[in-house]
Amino acid sequence: MSLDMVKFTKLRTAIDPSFWAKLAELKLDKYKLEDKTEISIWSGYSLDKAYENRTSPMILDCTSFNENVETTSLNGSVVCTGILINTNTFESFRQTQPDKFIDSLGKHLKDAIIDGTALKEPWRLTLFLLLSYADLKKHRFHYWAAYPTLFNLPEIHYDGPQTKATEILSSNDFNKLQTNFNSLDSKFKSFFAILLSSDGLKIMTLFEGVTYVNSSLVKAKETSCVDQKLYFAFYDPCDTLEPGWPLRNLLCLLFYSCPDFTYNKSINILSLRGKNLELSIIFSIKTKGDEKILDRKEIIEGRLVGWEANVNGKMGPNIADLSESLDPNRMAARAVGLNLKLMKWRLVPDLDLEKVSKLRCLLLGAGTLGCSVARVLIGWGIKNITFVDSSTVSHSNTVRQSLYTHEDAVNKRLKAEAARDALLRISPTFNVEAVVMHIPMPGHVVGQSLLASTQTAVKTLEKLVQNHDVIFLLLDSREARWLPTLLCAVFDKMAINAALGFDSYTVQRHGTRRVTVATSPDLTQNCPSGEDLGCYFCNDVTQPGNSQADRTLDQQCTVSRPGLSSIAAGLAVELMIAMTQHSKGIGANAFMDDGRNQYRSSERESCEGLLGLIPHTLRGSLWNYEMRLTITHRFPSCTACSIPIINEYRKRGFDFILDACNQPNYLERIAGLEDLLKRPNLDELCYAIDSSDEDSENISLTKV
Repeated sequence: MSLDMVKFTKLRTAIDPSFWAKLAELKLDKYKLEDKTEISIWSGYSLDKAYENRTSPMILDCTSFNENVETTSLNGSVVCTGILINTNTFESFRQTQPDKFIDSLGKHLKDAIIDGTALKEPWRLTLFLLLSYADLKKHRFHYWAAYPTLFNLPEIHYDGPQTKATEILSSNDFNKLQTNFNSLDSKFKSFFAILLSSDGLKIMTLFEGVTYVNSSLVKAKETSCVDQKLYFAFYDPCDTLEPGWPLRNLLCLLFYSCPDFTYNKSINILSLRGKNLELSIIFSIKTKGDEKILDRKEIIEGRLVGWEANVNGKMGPNIADLSESLDPNRMAARAVGLNLKLMKWRLVPDLDLEKVSKLRCLLLGAGTLGCSVARVLIGWGIKNITFVDSSTVSHSNTVRQSLYTHEDAVNKRLKAEAARDALLRISPTFNVEAVVMHIPMPGHVVGQSLLASTQTAVKTLEKLVQNHDVIFLLLDSREARWLPTLLCAVFDKMAINAALGFDSYTVQRHGTRRVTVATSPDLTQNCPSGEDLGCYFCNDVTQPGNSQADRTLDQQCTVSRPGLSSIAAGLAVELMIAMTQHSKGIGANAFMDDGRNQYRSSERESCEGLLGLIPHTLRGSLWNYEMRLTITHRFPSCTACSIPIINEYRKRGFDFILDACNQPNYLERIAGLEDLLKRPNLDELCYAIDSSDEDSENISLTKV
């Protein structure tokens, strides 16, 4: 045995699926389009599990990406440090040259040996490399692992037989070795030294062991006493006859750090194996006597080797196909945000996607507009959606309202519930709720029989508005939008209104009502702020009434061009998203396209957010394919959002709403509109009617 040349058993890598799932998450959220960036990772050898093939694999899982090894699942194991390079494309992965790759990154190992860092931080010698390409669409991960080590090592032979550690160490010394090894920090378990003396066994760090050797050589010409008493120990994940691959890097360090001790002299090695070290062996090695002694510079400047063979035993990469094993729901959730993240990386780096994804959207109306708005919302990654509607799916709905099917109409399903289920079929991870409720409306008398249900509906709607961030008014009549408009003003919520005509549409954001005293808006501003912007009813000089009585068939159903709802819905959601990315949010100044474009730069900047200019009202027509940006100022006598109306609601609550439903002209009287209309000079109302809004009342609100 003493004449045999030492060979080393190569290492194996075991990668848990959670490692790839975490890489996919980090690729989307952190690394993005970074290419060939060095990513520090941790791995290790478990001391608790037994593996087949007589080699314990190096284990990587989701905690391998943690910054501190103390927070990984490897604590208590033997820790290894690594570098991951994830390429952006498969072509880049395929064209990576293995020799150049391992030489380039293996420089970290060389530097640690040269500057002595590896002596004080022995885990630097456990460096491993992982080259990968993550195909996030197919959930296939191409990878190749390497354990770099220097190729230019002297030829090493055994200098005596291998012997079990239990046969050389006394019972007390072996027990002490077990105890001290278990108490070592995980990062120091990989390499250390043992000194045997008359006082028993002593654990030394690698730095202390090399220092002991070098100082002993200076003090004495005879080194036999050193050879016999000092053992360099390493944790060996292999239980084959040959020592494991980590010994190579330990020898590289010794040849560089104490060359006088290592050449043509016996080096005692302790190979630590087994959970309780019961399989550990001790052996001695030395360089071949007649071999030319290599200069340590020649060793350290040599090329690096250490690529792992693939599952077929050949030199090449492996493929981890997780398309079937990954949780489909989690896969869908990650895939939903892929387009948004690509948009952020390439076009809008400052886009706050987290803010968007956390929005809670209340959709009042689950008809043509409600379905279209919902589809655009989920496209933006918004998962928290609540539908409110009281009607059922009819056969005329399915071709226009994109969330419903023929079966929904046959079964006369409630729209809110059918819409909810449709979104959950698109992605089960969405948080979608359905509320079946009739919204109280002015002009729709509430009798004694409806009193309890109406009171419940009001309480429910109040809670819904308070618990959501954005309220979309997509209802089938003008008066149905009155109470939500009031509640949005009371609770200062972002309200987005969308309405359809035959070939025209209106999309509008409501202004904020943070003022407490009834004042007139500042009409001198070219770009009024959110406090001076009107609501859907600020153009009216009468309170909303019952528009559903005595209607013909064409007035009972949606009569609009089929493409109109998609246009209006898209604009409504995009307007909302643009406001979330503006520094003033709901209070953002409004931009109006007056055709003259005479805004000062400061005025234009006040209207401009991350996603561009933010208007107040968008009015479009398919007749001439025109869209105009207009502004309606806040009306101090508005029957829905004025301060007198808000104060009366806060004072009387449900009784106020009940009077608004049952008493004609009640809202006009409370808002002060009735007195205003009695004045002989009505010029005071001029600011309430936007001169550019000529067709504001020409958009008929039919059932949507």
